[in-house]
Amino acid sequence: MTETTRRRPAYLTIADSLRSRIESKVLKPGERFPTERELVQEFGVARMTVRHALDILQIEGLIDRKRGRTGGTFVRAIPPTLSLTSEHGILQQLTERGFKTRVEVISLDKLEVLSHVAGTLGVEDTALVWELKGVHYVDETPISVTKVTIPVELVPDLDEHELNQPLLPLLETYGLKSVYKRENIIAATARAEEQKLLGVGRSHPMLRFSRIIKAADDTVIAFQEETLRSDVANVEVVLGEDPSHQKNPRTSTSASLS
Repeated sequence: MTETTRRRPAYLTIADSLRSRIESKVLKPGERFPTERELVQEFGVARMTVRHALDILQIEGLIDRKRGRTGGTFVRAIPPTLSLTSEHGILQQLTERGFKTRVEVISLDKLEVLSHVAGTLGVEDTALVWELKGVHYVDETPISVTKVTIPVELVPDLDEHELNQPLLPLLETYGLKSVYKRENIIAATARAEEQKLLGVGRSHPMLRFSRIIKAADDTVIAFQEETLRSDVANVEVVLGEDPSHQKNPRTSTSASLS
């Protein structure tokens, strides 16, 4: 019995070669990528094959394609790493890393809690809640859409505060210090509203977070739903204490969450 060896598609081989150049810093972040014509000549393939290879790199978040007179293909800058186990939120972590961040409030409504959220918050189905929607910006680029639900009885005058700032420090002024956070994460694509607010296409990869935030007395002080562009950050989870820090103790500064 003979085995037939199928040749690997050329576009995958080309994508591997170009990915290797990016990872080895032969092609550096922010640098202009070779043009399609140059890649066609280099690899001796059709333009469509090159485009398939570039599509893969774009989906992986390794390159940006820009249109217009100053357009072209560029190596994407390495995104920052965000810790899900930090006591601080995404926006505050980015602020502490030197990024310029801001929050744009889309709406603040006082309404009757949605039935599926009532159980999460531990309130009656008829309870009133604040529903705060906003967009987070980093260096003037919209990166996430967020919706936070807070029981009105915990913060009755939320509408009297400036809300384009991290929310958890504000809740602390009401004696609602966050001591516990449980997070669910799923991979998804952008919904219609997210496409509009974040300026992305329908198939753009996203990460959806749902967070339950509790105070020390077990009160759920907020339920947050956030959709983050998956190309703007790497996400890590760290559990336990790194043994290397015990062998070589030194002072370190940890990043923060909002």
